[in-house]
Amino acid sequence: MLVAVPCAGADCVLLCDGEDGTERGRIDVGAHPVHLAAVGSAVFVATMGARAISVVDGGAVTQVVTGTLGPSHFAVTDDGLVVVPCTGGDVLAVVDAGSRSLRRRVGVGPEPHDVAVTGGLAYVGSRVDGTVSVVDPNAGQVQRTMEIDGDARIQGVDAGFGAVYAVDQAGARIVRVDDTGVTARASVGENPYEAVVVANRVLVAGRDDGTVTSLTPALSDPTVHEVGGRPTAIAAVDGTPWVLDRDRDRMLSLDTERSIPLPAPAFAAAPTGDGDTVVVAHYDDDLISLVSTADREVIWTSETPADPFEPLVL
Repeated sequence: MLVAVPCAGADCVLLCDGEDGTERGRIDVGAHPVHLAAVGSAVFVATMGARAISVVDGGAVTQVVTGTLGPSHFAVTDDGLVVVPCTGGDVLAVVDAGSRSLRRRVGVGPEPHDVAVTGGLAYVGSRVDGTVSVVDPNAGQVQRTMEIDGDARIQGVDAGFGAVYAVDQAGARIVRVDDTGVTARASVGENPYEAVVVANRVLVAGRDDGTVTSLTPALSDPTVHEVGGRPTAIAAVDGTPWVLDRDRDRMLSLDTERSIPLPAPAFAAAPTGDGDTVVVAHYDDDLISLVSTADREVIWTSETPADPFEPLVL
């Protein structure tokens, strides 16, 4: 197992041995890398400080020029297109994963940040005008633009249960959409960032009021968990949701209320896919850890370059 970590403050991707955390190397990838996606044999790197994305394959780095600043997240279609919202250019870049070349750019709502793919369509949220654009990546066309609310700030966009869940950070709510339009809305905790689909639930952390809201796929029957602190993200490990806290050095099981002490507060995590272990990034402390949720212990902790963002397990 190999762990790749984009280090936003050091403009590199760190590679670590998943068994003991030993550093395997550092790859220079461009300005401010934040998110990674494994596509075939390659790792795609979203470099928010550049007008390009980086593709790492076999140690070699290829730049795919988007022409607009701020590539932030990735989603991949079934036919091998990588879609990338570019926050500085108000476009969705469509990249051919095979040839690693820009296929096209599609204009979407201002300051697009996140994207999700379902049914062959890409859903892109705007952080400025409160819209979600539905894009056909192959045709290079916006099929429809859904007005969520003029004051909405669409931050996270996540797919699940045949629909897409858009998180309105400004309005403290979540909206369910599909290609027909908005199908449901629900209130969540203050300053939400993203939705996480776990088993038959949609979970949203309220960063500013210490809550996690659990809803059905239809966004009904909300249950509000008072977890305290500053819940930043939720990691689904072997079907169990674990809450990461930006202020407190622990992981909390949402289902059992068990907690695991950590060496530092956690920012993001990636389950290894091998049972009950998860890699956790401690953004503010330049560390990553491998955690066993079954044994409730940290297996190893390693230092990283500045600002480790969301890990990827290879």
